[in-house]
Amino acid sequence: MSEHSSIRSADLAASWLSSASVLVTGAGGGIGRAACAAFLACGANVTGFDRDDSWTHRLSPELPGTLRAVHGDVTRPADVAAAVRDAQEANGGLHVVITAAGVQAVGSLEETSEETWRKVLDVNLTGTWLTCKYAVPALRASGGGTILCLASTTALHPRERLGAYCVSKAGVAMLVRVLARETANEGIRVVGVCPTGVDTPLLAQMIEGLRGGQGSEDKNAGLMASKPVQRWLTVEEVADALVWLTSPAATAVTGSNIPIDFASA
Repeated sequence: MSEHSSIRSADLAASWLSSASVLVTGAGGGIGRAACAAFLACGANVTGFDRDDSWTHRLSPELPGTLRAVHGDVTRPADVAAAVRDAQEANGGLHVVITAAGVQAVGSLEETSEETWRKVLDVNLTGTWLTCKYAVPALRASGGGTILCLASTTALHPRERLGAYCVSKAGVAMLVRVLARETANEGIRVVGVCPTGVDTPLLAQMIEGLRGGQGSEDKNAGLMASKPVQRWLTVEEVADALVWLTSPAATAVTGSNIPIDFASA
């Protein structure tokens, strides 16, 4: 994350995130790592959960918050429960949860293998559900908090050859709506964050898969056709949206799936 973006997130957050306990799943990925950096820049105590143990070396050691790295897999209930417990015990509670762990697969529904289908739904949907399941009691014990579930604009607008991914993210969007209703009276907000294409290695893999023999430049032009602003999102833009959604300015926002997008389709 750039120095400018870190400062921008810190300015947005003012003081409400100082010393807050934040859990980020998929912390080694593009959005997850940017989220960790943004919340650390606000002075939060961040617990990053990922299968990759090397991601912490890609964060600036000068960020003011404290960082703990927990190894594990979001599809394994024991790993998720341990990550939540670690964040809760190390930081005196749990206040913010960001579910950024995700995988993608390209192919028509007919072409998609059972193994691929199960993997995408296990990580994207079941992993999100498990994180929420174990996080809610910890948030309740802290007097409330915010869960931000990374979905996608494909949860709202289907894309050909991304069927498993679209279905998994649509499931996340509905999980958000149900859980928000179940926890609203306990001071827990649940929000779905639905970015359009974000400039990450995952996007590059998706474009390569969708290209299918066409030139990369042509395929990028097709994917950009519906976007008034002809570029992909940056991970910092998504991270800034996550910071804002934890703020007092967003206390009335729950049960929504919010596009972080340049266009409605």
